[in-house]
Amino acid sequence: MKSLYEIALNYSSNKNKFGLIDIYPKYFEDFRTKKFNLLEIGIDNGDSLRIWKDYFPNSHICGIDIIKKDFIIDNVDFYFGDQSNISFLKSLTDKVHSFDIIIDDGSHKCKDIITSFNYLYPFLNNGGFYVIEDLQTSYFPRYGGSRMNLNKKTTSMNFFKKLSDCVNYEHNEKPFFSKNKFDGFVSSVCFHQNICFVKKGLSKNHFYPKYNELSLSDKFKKFISFIFN
Repeated sequence: MKSLYEIALNYSSNKNKFGLIDIYPKYFEDFRTKKFNLLEIGIDNGDSLRIWKDYFPNSHICGIDIIKKDFIIDNVDFYFGDQSNISFLKSLTDKVHSFDIIIDDGSHKCKDIITSFNYLYPFLNNGGFYVIEDLQTSYFPRYGGSRMNLNKKTTSMNFFKKLSDCVNYEHNEKPFFSKNKFDGFVSSVCFHQNICFVKKGLSKNHFYPKYNELSLSDKFKKFISFIFN
């Protein structure tokens, strides 16, 4: 079988230009021959979808875009609407009930990225990947980002940084913990330049005993550590 790099050479997708083709196989190779549903947000000229069609020959591929296209791609379904419109997204998930790969290469606006993720992530199967491309826009004011305030809470980058707490924070005895609706459902969050891969899966606590299993002295030590650390 041809590699993703060899397949991508046949098309003009900007995934070649920005080096994403070198990253994707690290996460997607195990899906190559499987039957599954893939969704990409942002159709552009269709070349990205053509790459996935060739790379995943047994997959069902869907593409969505806010701009209606005048071309078709065999065995690829198009849906036209706004990625931040929940009614539109629901019309899609009513037809295609789950996905193993979702790629957001759409508007790149922070608000749209976060809205789409909040709605679509529950429709991602365990073991699947939700991918966000072009995260550099998280630092562009016109996309809702900020170059000056890297801690701005409403940027897409900080949204996905916070998801890493779902994986790593000590959930037991959580005095400073801010509950996230994705707690327990994020297996990993991996960043590369301008792209993030969120893997869905049940996260487990392998390191800490339950609070009711601690001795009284251990509970006291834990309390002191919260104050001084």
